[in-house]
Amino acid sequence: MASSSSGEGGGGGGDTLLDNVALVSAVIALVVAQALKPLTHYVGTKVWKPSLAIGSGGFPSSHSAFVVALATGAGVEKGAADTSFAVAAVLAVVVMYDAMGVRRQAGYHASAINSLISGAYGSNSNISNTRHRIDTTNFNDEEDDEEAMTPKSPLFSADGFEQFIKNIQNQPLREHIGHTPVQVCFGGLTGLVIGLVVGLNSQIEHRGLFHS
Repeated sequence: MASSSSGEGGGGGGDTLLDNVALVSAVIALVVAQALKPLTHYVGTKVWKPSLAIGSGGFPSSHSAFVVALATGAGVEKGAADTSFAVAAVLAVVVMYDAMGVRRQAGYHASAINSLISGAYGSNSNISNTRHRIDTTNFNDEEDDEEAMTPKSPLFSADGFEQFIKNIQNQPLREHIGHTPVQVCFGGLTGLVIGLVVGLNSQIEHRGLFHS
Protein backbone atom coordinates (compact mmCIF):
# COMPACT_ATOMS: atom_id res chain seq x y z
CA MET A 1 0.00 0.00 0.00
CA ALA A 2 2.79 2.39 0.99
CA SER A 3 4.82 1.62 -2.10
CA SER A 4 1.78 2.17 -4.30
CA SER A 5 1.13 5.62 -2.76
CA SER A 6 4.79 6.49 -3.11
CA GLY A 7 4.75 5.51 -6.77
CA GLU A 8 1.69 7.62 -7.47
CA GLY A 9 3.18 10.59 -5.65
CA GLY A 10 6.43 10.26 -7.52
CA GLY A 11 4.70 10.12 -10.89
CA GLY A 12 2.65 13.23 -10.16
CA GLY A 13 5.66 15.11 -8.83
CA GLY A 14 7.24 15.21 -12.29
CA ASP A 15 4.33 17.05 -13.85
CA THR A 16 4.65 20.75 -14.64
CA LEU A 17 2.25 23.45 -15.75
CA LEU A 18 3.08 22.60 -19.35
CA ASP A 19 1.72 19.09 -18.77
CA ASN A 20 -1.76 20.52 -18.16
CA VAL A 21 -3.36 19.64 -21.48
CA ALA A 22 -6.48 21.76 -20.96
CA LEU A 23 -4.54 24.90 -20.04
CA VAL A 24 -1.96 24.52 -22.81
CA SER A 25 -4.71 23.92 -25.37
CA ALA A 26 -6.60 27.02 -24.23
CA VAL A 27 -3.57 29.30 -24.37
CA ILE A 28 -2.52 28.05 -27.82
CA ALA A 29 -6.07 28.46 -29.14
CA LEU A 30 -6.24 32.01 -27.78
CA VAL A 31 -2.96 32.99 -29.44
CA VAL A 32 -3.89 31.36 -32.75
CA ALA A 33 -7.35 32.97 -32.85
CA GLN A 34 -5.96 36.42 -32.07
CA ALA A 35 -3.26 36.00 -34.73
CA LEU A 36 -5.90 35.05 -37.30
CA LYS A 37 -7.98 38.20 -36.79
CA PRO A 38 -5.78 40.63 -38.80
CA LEU A 39 -5.49 38.04 -41.58
CA THR A 40 -9.22 37.36 -41.88
CA HIS A 41 -9.93 41.10 -41.73
CA TYR A 42 -7.47 41.74 -44.55
CA VAL A 43 -9.00 38.97 -46.68
CA GLY A 44 -12.46 40.46 -46.25
CA THR A 45 -11.65 44.17 -46.52
CA LYS A 46 -8.15 44.44 -48.04
CA VAL A 47 -7.27 46.64 -45.07
CA TRP A 48 -4.41 45.60 -42.82
CA LYS A 49 -5.13 46.19 -39.09
CA PRO A 50 -2.48 44.60 -36.87
CA SER A 51 -4.20 46.04 -33.79
CA LEU A 52 -6.91 43.38 -34.13
CA ALA A 53 -4.39 40.84 -32.86
CA ILE A 54 -4.69 42.30 -29.37
CA GLY A 55 -8.30 43.49 -29.49
CA SER A 56 -11.71 41.99 -28.88
CA GLY A 57 -14.26 41.23 -31.56
CA GLY A 58 -13.41 40.07 -35.04
CA PHE A 59 -13.12 36.71 -36.81
CA PRO A 60 -12.75 34.19 -35.28
CA SER A 61 -13.89 34.62 -31.69
CA SER A 62 -10.82 34.12 -29.49
CA HIS A 63 -12.96 33.78 -26.37
CA SER A 64 -14.84 30.90 -27.97
CA ALA A 65 -11.60 29.29 -29.12
CA PHE A 66 -10.18 29.66 -25.62
CA VAL A 67 -13.03 28.01 -23.70
CA VAL A 68 -13.72 25.28 -26.26
CA ALA A 69 -10.04 24.32 -26.32
CA LEU A 70 -10.10 24.27 -22.52
CA ALA A 71 -13.10 21.93 -22.48
CA THR A 72 -11.71 19.73 -25.27
CA GLY A 73 -8.32 19.42 -23.60
CA ALA A 74 -9.96 18.51 -20.30
CA GLY A 75 -12.16 15.95 -22.03
CA VAL A 76 -9.27 14.30 -23.86
CA GLU A 77 -7.05 14.26 -20.78
CA LYS A 78 -9.56 13.35 -18.07
CA GLY A 79 -12.48 11.89 -20.00
CA ALA A 80 -15.99 13.11 -20.64
CA ALA A 81 -17.22 11.76 -17.29
CA ASP A 82 -14.78 13.90 -15.28
CA THR A 83 -16.01 16.94 -13.35
CA SER A 84 -13.34 19.19 -14.88
CA PHE A 85 -14.74 18.54 -18.36
CA ALA A 86 -18.28 19.29 -17.19
CA VAL A 87 -17.22 22.59 -15.61
CA ALA A 88 -15.22 23.62 -18.69
CA ALA A 89 -18.07 22.65 -21.05
CA VAL A 90 -20.62 24.69 -19.10
CA LEU A 91 -18.21 27.64 -19.01
CA ALA A 92 -17.77 27.36 -22.79
CA VAL A 93 -21.52 27.47 -23.39
CA VAL A 94 -21.94 30.54 -21.16
CA VAL A 95 -19.04 32.43 -22.76
CA MET A 96 -20.16 31.67 -26.31
CA TYR A 97 -23.76 32.63 -25.55
CA ASP A 98 -22.56 35.85 -23.94
CA ALA A 99 -20.39 36.69 -26.95
CA MET A 100 -23.36 36.38 -29.31
CA GLY A 101 -25.85 37.98 -26.93
CA VAL A 102 -24.89 40.48 -24.25
CA ARG A 103 -21.54 41.56 -25.67
CA ARG A 104 -22.89 41.82 -29.21
CA GLN A 105 -25.84 43.93 -28.07
CA ALA A 106 -23.50 46.13 -26.03
CA GLY A 107 -21.56 46.75 -29.23
CA TYR A 108 -24.77 47.77 -31.01
CA HIS A 109 -25.61 50.14 -28.16
CA ALA A 110 -22.14 51.68 -28.30
CA SER A 111 -22.46 52.17 -32.05
CA ALA A 112 -25.86 53.83 -31.66
CA ILE A 113 -24.62 56.15 -28.91
CA ASN A 114 -21.54 57.12 -30.91
CA SER A 115 -23.65 57.84 -33.99
CA LEU A 116 -26.22 59.80 -32.00
CA ILE A 117 -23.64 62.00 -30.31
CA SER A 118 -21.70 62.48 -33.54
CA GLY A 119 -24.85 63.56 -35.37
CA ALA A 120 -26.60 65.60 -32.69
CA TYR A 121 -23.56 67.04 -30.92
CA GLY A 122 -21.02 67.31 -33.68
CA SER A 123 -20.32 70.79 -32.32
CA ASN A 124 -19.99 71.57 -28.61
CA SER A 125 -21.60 75.01 -28.98
CA ASN A 126 -25.16 74.02 -28.04
CA ILE A 127 -24.51 71.35 -25.43
CA SER A 128 -24.54 73.62 -22.39
CA ASN A 129 -27.54 75.70 -23.45
CA THR A 130 -29.63 72.64 -24.33
CA ARG A 131 -28.91 70.92 -21.04
CA HIS A 132 -29.47 74.15 -19.10
CA ARG A 133 -32.98 74.48 -20.48
CA ILE A 134 -33.76 70.92 -19.45
CA ASP A 135 -32.39 71.32 -15.94
CA THR A 136 -34.12 74.65 -15.27
CA THR A 137 -37.59 73.43 -16.28
CA ASN A 138 -39.68 73.14 -13.10
CA PHE A 139 -42.64 70.81 -13.30
CA ASN A 140 -44.00 71.34 -9.75
CA ASP A 141 -42.84 72.36 -6.32
CA GLU A 142 -43.13 68.84 -4.86
CA GLU A 143 -40.69 67.41 -7.40
CA ASP A 144 -38.28 70.28 -6.75
CA ASP A 145 -38.38 69.62 -3.00
CA GLU A 146 -37.85 65.89 -3.52
CA GLU A 147 -34.95 66.43 -5.92
CA ALA A 148 -33.33 68.86 -3.50
CA MET A 149 -33.20 66.09 -0.88
CA THR A 150 -32.00 63.35 -3.31
CA PRO A 151 -28.33 63.23 -4.33
CA LYS A 152 -27.92 63.58 -8.10
CA SER A 153 -25.50 61.84 -10.39
CA PRO A 154 -23.00 64.26 -11.99
CA LEU A 155 -24.32 63.11 -15.37
CA PHE A 156 -27.65 64.83 -14.73
CA SER A 157 -26.17 68.26 -14.12
CA ALA A 158 -25.45 70.67 -16.95
CA ASP A 159 -21.70 70.44 -16.44
CA GLY A 160 -21.80 66.67 -16.04
CA PHE A 161 -23.80 66.10 -19.21
CA GLU A 162 -21.54 68.40 -21.22
CA GLN A 163 -18.46 66.57 -19.95
CA PHE A 164 -20.09 63.21 -20.74
CA ILE A 165 -20.64 64.28 -24.35
CA LYS A 166 -17.12 65.63 -24.67
CA ASN A 167 -15.64 62.41 -23.30
CA ILE A 168 -17.41 60.32 -25.92
CA GLN A 169 -16.48 62.77 -28.67
CA ASN A 170 -12.83 62.52 -27.65
CA GLN A 171 -12.90 58.75 -27.12
CA PRO A 172 -15.89 56.96 -28.71
CA LEU A 173 -17.29 53.87 -27.04
CA ARG A 174 -15.87 50.56 -28.20
CA GLU A 175 -18.22 49.03 -30.75
CA HIS A 176 -16.52 45.76 -31.70
CA ILE A 177 -16.78 43.80 -28.46
CA GLY A 178 -19.17 41.02 -29.43
CA HIS A 179 -19.35 38.41 -32.16
CA THR A 180 -21.72 37.13 -34.80
CA PRO A 181 -22.80 33.48 -34.61
CA VAL A 182 -20.45 32.66 -37.50
CA GLN A 183 -17.48 34.19 -35.68
CA VAL A 184 -18.36 32.25 -32.54
CA CYS A 185 -18.78 28.97 -34.42
CA PHE A 186 -15.44 29.28 -36.18
CA GLY A 187 -13.79 30.28 -32.92
CA GLY A 188 -15.23 27.20 -31.27
CA LEU A 189 -14.06 25.05 -34.19
CA THR A 190 -10.56 26.49 -33.84
CA GLY A 191 -10.54 25.60 -30.15
CA LEU A 192 -11.90 22.12 -30.82
CA VAL A 193 -9.20 21.30 -33.36
CA ILE A 194 -6.38 22.65 -31.21
CA GLY A 195 -7.70 20.91 -28.10
CA LEU A 196 -7.83 17.59 -29.95
CA VAL A 197 -4.36 18.01 -31.44
CA VAL A 198 -2.73 18.95 -28.14
CA GLY A 199 -4.63 16.32 -26.17
CA LEU A 200 -3.98 13.45 -28.58
CA ASN A 201 -0.33 14.45 -28.93
CA SER A 202 0.02 14.37 -25.16
CA GLN A 203 -1.50 10.90 -24.99
CA ILE A 204 0.85 9.64 -27.71
CA GLU A 205 3.87 11.04 -25.85
CA HIS A 206 2.79 9.42 -22.60
CA ARG A 207 2.52 6.06 -24.37
CA GLY A 208 6.15 6.41 -25.36
CA LEU A 209 5.64 6.50 -29.13
CA PHE A 210 7.78 9.63 -29.44
CA HIS A 211 10.43 8.49 -26.99
CA SER A 212 13.18 5.95 -27.35
